[in-house]
Amino acid sequence: MTVRLDIHTHVGEMFGFRPPTPEIAETVIARIKSAGLDGIAVTDHWRRDWGLALHRVAERHFPNQVIIIPGHEIDIRPARSPFDEYHCTELYLPGGRLFRTYCHPGYYTPNIIIEDDIHGIEIANYHHDWHIRRALVEQVAEAHGLLTFSVSDANTIGEIGAGATEVDLEEMMRRAIALD
Repeated sequence: MTVRLDIHTHVGEMFGFRPPTPEIAETVIARIKSAGLDGIAVTDHWRRDWGLALHRVAERHFPNQVIIIPGHEIDIRPARSPFDEYHCTELYLPGGRLFRTYCHPGYYTPNIIIEDDIHGIEIANYHHDWHIRRALVEQVAEAHGLLTFSVSDANTIGEIGAGATEVDLEEMMRRAIALD
């Protein structure tokens, strides 16, 4: 199933991490729809609890209206190259599956170190586009068989959808790793 997603947003941060309510969910869903998206991933820095809670509220009060994928953004320091720290989003897909995307390549370090458990890479980022070297990212993505994503990295409700990608959800599920 092909859907249009913005897989890098900081929605919990937008709302000051207040517990998600039906009103907050309704606001987010309205923005998702007005941006022409099928859904988003909530990838707040180092916290996945808020995205999980929003997902539950949306499913309870607004079932099947949009896709909300819980996740978070974390720092990665590769063992083989510890000075090449980068950011990664971890998306918690249905069925206990984890999909990881390399965020804003070129931010922190110009080197792009791809580890075995990375499934996608951002090729465009509304907030961090200035340092993404697209030709290099395309080469890295092709060499490692990564899916490429355009994302918003939204920090305000109006930025949701400033970057989005048509993606096959089944393909993301196939690439994701099973969690224990």
